[in-house]
Amino acid sequence: MRAKHRLAGSRSQRRSLVYGAAPISILCAASFAAWVIDTEKPTAPDHVTSAIPTAAAPQPVSQEGILIAVSADSVTAISASGYIQTYFLTPDTTVVTGGSSHPVTATSYFMVNDAVDIVGTVHDGRTFATSLTNHNLGHGDGPPMDAIAS
Repeated sequence: MRAKHRLAGSRSQRRSLVYGAAPISILCAASFAAWVIDTEKPTAPDHVTSAIPTAAAPQPVSQEGILIAVSADSVTAISASGYIQTYFLTPDTTVVTGGSSHPVTATSYFMVNDAVDIVGTVHDGRTFATSLTNHNLGHGDGPPMDAIAS
């Protein structure tokens, strides 16, 4: 006796089933791989501190110009280009006049329309003067800085 096996459907239907199953199995494998891989960003352990400071570091600034305002706690200068900046004076501000340096209370040595060189820092959006120098002393016409500091 001869048995004849009959397959349900034609040969072309079986091929389309195989060709349709291949992309579906690849899609399932890719989905499983994505699900298995941990996508959470690594975090530093609690005992490690951040190297990034919380506050911005002070930025250095300087200006050569003419004083347009002088007060007990600030000076305002305008440069040749028209740039205007107010510098706050602190107890750490050094005022250099003649052959010596003075504490910040010596702003009376400067008046409106004096030519000055100002060095300072910008910290938290405010500009602070580190040194305030007569313009003529800031370009080699004054004594050496080590003579002023002593």
